[in-house]
Amino acid sequence: MSLNQDHLRSIRNNLRKPHVNSTCIGCSACVAISGSVFELDDDGLSRVLHCETYEWHDVDDAIAACPVDAISWQEATENGEYANGLEEHMDVN
Repeated sequence: MSLNQDHLRSIRNNLRKPHVNSTCIGCSACVAISGSVFELDDDGLSRVLHCETYEWHDVDDAIAACPVDAISWQEATENGEYANGLEEHMDVN
Protein backbone atom coordinates (compact mmCIF):
# COMPACT_ATOMS: atom_id res chain seq x y z
CA MET A 1 0.00 0.00 0.00
CA SER A 2 1.37 3.41 -0.90
CA LEU A 3 1.87 6.21 1.59
CA ASN A 4 -1.09 8.08 0.11
CA GLN A 5 -3.37 5.04 0.53
CA ASP A 6 -2.20 4.61 4.14
CA HIS A 7 -2.96 8.28 4.80
CA LEU A 8 -6.43 8.03 3.25
CA ARG A 9 -7.19 4.88 5.26
CA SER A 10 -6.08 6.66 8.46
CA ILE A 11 -8.35 9.63 7.71
CA ARG A 12 -11.31 7.32 7.01
CA ASN A 13 -10.78 5.42 10.26
CA ASN A 14 -10.51 8.64 12.25
CA LEU A 15 -13.92 9.71 10.97
CA ARG A 16 -15.62 6.79 12.65
CA LYS A 17 -15.73 5.86 16.27
CA PRO A 18 -17.16 2.93 18.21
CA HIS A 19 -20.39 3.76 20.00
CA VAL A 20 -22.10 2.02 22.92
CA ASN A 21 -25.88 2.41 22.95
CA SER A 22 -28.43 2.12 25.78
CA THR A 23 -28.71 -1.66 25.55
CA CYS A 24 -25.30 -2.15 27.20
CA ILE A 25 -25.53 -4.54 30.16
CA GLY A 26 -21.98 -4.01 31.39
CA CYS A 27 -20.79 -7.55 30.70
CA SER A 28 -17.24 -6.17 30.07
CA ALA A 29 -16.52 -8.41 27.06
CA CYS A 30 -15.47 -5.32 25.09
CA VAL A 31 -13.12 -4.25 27.88
CA ALA A 32 -11.53 -7.70 28.00
CA ILE A 33 -10.99 -7.68 24.24
CA SER A 34 -10.05 -4.04 23.72
CA GLY A 35 -9.21 -2.35 27.01
CA SER A 36 -7.41 0.44 25.17
CA VAL A 37 -10.76 1.50 23.67
CA PHE A 38 -13.42 0.53 26.22
CA GLU A 39 -13.75 0.94 29.99
CA LEU A 40 -16.58 0.47 32.47
CA ASP A 41 -17.92 3.68 33.97
CA ASP A 42 -19.17 4.24 37.54
CA ASP A 43 -22.54 2.73 36.57
CA GLY A 44 -20.83 -0.43 35.28
CA LEU A 45 -21.57 0.36 31.64
CA SER A 46 -19.08 0.39 28.79
CA ARG A 47 -17.69 3.73 27.61
CA VAL A 48 -15.45 4.51 24.65
CA LEU A 49 -12.06 6.03 25.42
CA HIS A 50 -10.51 8.63 23.13
CA CYS A 51 -7.97 7.24 20.68
CA GLU A 52 -6.18 8.96 17.82
CA THR A 53 -7.32 6.04 15.68
CA TYR A 54 -9.37 2.98 16.54
CA GLU A 55 -7.61 0.86 13.94
CA TRP A 56 -5.53 -2.02 15.35
CA HIS A 57 -7.46 -2.05 18.62
CA ASP A 58 -9.65 -5.14 17.97
CA VAL A 59 -12.82 -3.04 17.94
CA ASP A 60 -14.48 -5.32 15.37
CA ASP A 61 -13.85 -8.28 17.70
CA ALA A 62 -15.38 -6.35 20.62
CA ILE A 63 -18.43 -5.50 18.48
CA ALA A 64 -18.84 -9.16 17.53
CA ALA A 65 -18.49 -10.32 21.15
CA CYS A 66 -21.13 -7.98 22.59
CA PRO A 67 -24.03 -10.25 23.66
CA VAL A 68 -26.65 -7.50 23.22
CA ASP A 69 -25.27 -5.82 20.07
CA ALA A 70 -24.77 -2.55 21.94
CA ILE A 71 -21.61 -1.52 20.06
CA SER A 72 -21.42 -0.21 16.51
CA TRP A 73 -19.27 2.04 14.37
CA GLN A 74 -20.66 5.57 14.07
CA GLU A 75 -19.63 8.62 12.12
CA ALA A 76 -17.33 11.01 13.96
CA THR A 77 -16.16 14.54 13.41
CA GLU A 78 -12.55 15.50 12.79
CA ASN A 79 -12.11 16.28 16.52
CA GLY A 80 -13.23 12.79 17.55
CA GLU A 81 -16.76 13.62 18.71
CA TYR A 82 -19.78 11.70 17.45
CA ALA A 83 -21.42 13.34 14.45
CA ASN A 84 -25.04 14.45 14.33
CA GLY A 85 -25.36 15.07 18.08
CA LEU A 86 -25.02 11.41 19.00
CA GLU A 87 -23.94 10.73 22.59
CA GLU A 88 -22.71 7.66 24.47
CA HIS A 89 -25.55 5.31 25.50
CA MET A 90 -27.95 7.03 23.10
CA ASP A 91 -29.82 4.70 20.79
CA VAL A 92 -28.96 4.89 17.11
CA ASN A 93 -31.80 5.32 14.62
